Amino acid sequence: GDYKAILSRPDVDAVVIATPDHWHLQMTQEALAAGKHVYVEKPMTHRWEDGEAFISAVEKSGKVLQVGSQYMSMGAAQKAADFIKSGRLGQVTLVEGRFHRNTATGAWYYPIPPDASPTTVDFKSFLGSAAPRDFDLRRFFQWRLFWDYSGGLPTDLFVHIVTATHQLMGVQEPESVFSFGDIYHWKNYREVPDQMTSMVKYPEGFVLRLSSTASNGHPGPLLTVYGSEGTLEYTGSSFKYYYEPRTEAFGYSTHSWPKATTARFKQLMNLTDNLTPLDGPATAEPVEYKSSDEDSTRAHVRNWIDAIRTGGKPIEDVRFGHHAALVGHMCNLSYKAGK
Repeated sequence: GDYKAILSRPDVDAVVIATPDHWHLQMTQEALAAGKHVYVEKPMTHRWEDGEAFISAVEKSGKVLQVGSQYMSMGAAQKAADFIKSGRLGQVTLVEGRFHRNTATGAWYYPIPPDASPTTVDFKSFLGSAAPRDFDLRRFFQWRLFWDYSGGLPTDLFVHIVTATHQLMGVQEPESVFSFGDIYHWKNYREVPDQMTSMVKYPEGFVLRLSSTASNGHPGPLLTVYGSEGTLEYTGSSFKYYYEPRTEAFGYSTHSWPKATTARFKQLMNLTDNLTPLDGPATAEPVEYKSSDEDSTRAHVRNWIDAIRTGGKPIEDVRFGHHAALVGHMCNLSYKAGK
């Protein structure tokens, strides 16, 4: 009933914090101060301002903190990152990420147990540092619908996409974000949008386009990475690369020329009858990789435990987790401010 009782136990070496977002900072600080290693679920932060407090607490403690976005431990993650780093995609200027759902539970209307009541739910403890509220089972069981405890789509779902993007592209944080969102479909008592689209600009020279809706479940890759030499579709456990180099076709831009001029141009440029280069790039079959590695959440937790045992660094440390959540907070700041 009280997490402090767990932290006081000397036989407990490490804890997993999977509470609502607004409890993450306090529980992490107290766990680290009690000498425990910490696995804290994504998003690490409920407010962007809390990132430095997390970093300070970890550095002071010397303990291992793993942030829980299992996309860091997906089976195809490292191979996809190496593939992009190899340059086979050419210059990447656009990355698209999507995470859609089309169910009530996917929209966070989690079922409320029929025996839930003031005698079985410690609502005051749940609120913690959040604003005082009258007893409300919807806020307790469906907390992701409310700003007091959640950052909505950007910090619950975008954070997975951002984590994967930062890992694959080798970047840390963006320079600017712009967001559009609203409550379009699930209008019953929620506060956070059920649809959000954001454009995230990175100083490394590319834009990440994020989208999530709670009223469509069309399948597709988590990420699509567009480069000047090809396209990579990434799911986490697999990726598929399409070799698509630049190919010129002059038919559209020369169709109004006199036939003699077109013929001369064709000769000078060494073109086919369709006005495409005779020495154009060769075609190639798509390259596909599918991982047979263990479940990503299991792998992510195992990485944390290995780091504890060896004194190593976890795959998603406190700074990486801060920067991934930071993008979600920037999306919400833009949405709320309209700029």
